[in-house]
Amino acid sequence: MRSLKGRDACYVLPLLALGLLASIAVEAESTSNDRTELQVAELLAGRTPSKPWRMDAFAPAADAASTAGSVGIFGRLVLRAGSQPAGFRVLQDTYGVADAPSAPVRRLPSPGPVDLVQDGNALIPQTRIPIAGSHPYWEFAFGVGRTWQEPGDGEWTRAALPFSLMEVNANCLHHGVLTFVFVPAKHISHVAYQVSGETCAYFKADLWGFLQADLLDVRLPDAGRVVAARRTEVGGRLPRRPLAQLAVDHPGATPAEFGHPAEVTRSQMSTWGVIVDGVHYSGGCPTRAGEYPFCDELLLPSYSVAKSIFGGLGLMRLERRFPGARNQQVVDYVPECAAHGDWSGVTFGHLLDMSSGHWTSAAAYADEDSVAMSKKFFDEPRHAGKIAYACGHSPRRETAGRAFVYRTSDTYVLGTALAAFVRQKIGPQADLLHDVVWRDVWRVAGLSPVADFSRRTRDDVRQPFVGYGLTLLPDDVAKLGQWLNPLSASARDLLDERMWRSALQFDAADRGLAANMDGTLLYNDGFWAVRIDGLPGCNVPVFVPFMSGFGGVGIVLLPNGVTYYYFSDGNEFRFRRAIYAAARIHPYCRTATASPAVMPEDPAS
Repeated sequence: MRSLKGRDACYVLPLLALGLLASIAVEAESTSNDRTELQVAELLAGRTPSKPWRMDAFAPAADAASTAGSVGIFGRLVLRAGSQPAGFRVLQDTYGVADAPSAPVRRLPSPGPVDLVQDGNALIPQTRIPIAGSHPYWEFAFGVGRTWQEPGDGEWTRAALPFSLMEVNANCLHHGVLTFVFVPAKHISHVAYQVSGETCAYFKADLWGFLQADLLDVRLPDAGRVVAARRTEVGGRLPRRPLAQLAVDHPGATPAEFGHPAEVTRSQMSTWGVIVDGVHYSGGCPTRAGEYPFCDELLLPSYSVAKSIFGGLGLMRLERRFPGARNQQVVDYVPECAAHGDWSGVTFGHLLDMSSGHWTSAAAYADEDSVAMSKKFFDEPRHAGKIAYACGHSPRRETAGRAFVYRTSDTYVLGTALAAFVRQKIGPQADLLHDVVWRDVWRVAGLSPVADFSRRTRDDVRQPFVGYGLTLLPDDVAKLGQWLNPLSASARDLLDERMWRSALQFDAADRGLAANMDGTLLYNDGFWAVRIDGLPGCNVPVFVPFMSGFGGVGIVLLPNGVTYYYFSDGNEFRFRRAIYAAARIHPYCRTATASPAVMPEDPAS
């Protein structure tokens, strides 16, 4: 997705808190660190170096002491611009957003206060979703960090907090960490920050430097709820183990085949993993400066995975609650489409299938990648402009339901129609995300609070994008795989059976519409599928459902109950090796053998 170049103004950023709470030990990743970087003296001086630090400088040293038994703190950290020039280094800039030395993308939003609660080692932001402001390019989102103490730091305690920069009106996420030292209720150093990775195909850059800070003693009446919610979230996460452990737990498995560099370039990878029998095997979270020290807190963009889990699961839930929802007419709920006179007969289901019969060009992704789509739809911040383009730009070419043509604008029409349908059925104030998709689906699946967020139009309508714009943690991705593959009892109870059977390829009579020339790639009810011939031990084709996102995102629901996911940004959509590697864990067919003799070409999604 493209990013918006909007109005330029100053943005105040919320950030940290100190006080008194019962403490518990919270698992955190410790990295060997001889503390040659970001020593106390360097943090106090606040002079920006000529190149980024190593990521392990933002993590506890091997001999660090836990603060789990220390007095808990809460309060507020107020950040201000640093006195030294910031570090900035562009690696890729497809649209030239950083060309000018004064370009807004080169500076962080003007900092302000953010409240956090400490619970033992854990440092918990009260707000963990992207925080809207007036900066024309960036919004901040903070994850759960930690505090610790190191020998040689004297009275100083260290703190680190993961954060992401999310592009305004877009779904790109740039992954960072900040750190500082402090003496409770007395002093705080400068705050060092660094961004050394992203999940963004068109803009890649390193940002690093120092911010000035004040530590304020304020009371947070909601602190107890924040702690309780965090403990519940952590307690409900799937067991997480290193990917290499897969070979130990499942002899014969080949962990290196998942996220293999021949399929996804390692330097373009944000994270990847495999879910087997309720265990989340993680491949890690590499950055250009080393392993990201808060992999569990890495905020990931959904991109078009949202079409599956927002549009697809949302309509499946509504069809279960209100039978016939799938066949509702778009013109009855979206007046902007009704006004054009050529949307008759187009249903919610047609839009979910990308078969509205509307297009400017039927060539693969021609409409999606057009200049008009970029300028008039993706860059447009308001609902009126987005829906005018979505309903009126492309003419009606054929009867709905006949052909697949990929258009995110059709998913936006679907989201607009579903939002109106929900208001009609549930109440005039009902919200499609909060009152249906989050409450009835994602929360039941066990997703974290950061999933209860969607990019919306920047106006009073606040229409969710539906086709992109969600944020997920790695555990959220694993939970989705766990909930859908194999389909859980709660999913069967909440979702329409006919729809989930077709989307997940359980219905041989409804595989979906062809999405490529030879028909091996399919699209059905918001989910992709690829036909694989010649899997070991199988004498019939196997259809593998998956979700896919812009730039190189895949969540593959393998028919043997194994789920594989990867988040990357090098425009690589390959997972054939993973499909075959999963056969070594559990067979696809009853007569499966150890490994295939020949590996066919990769699917293109």
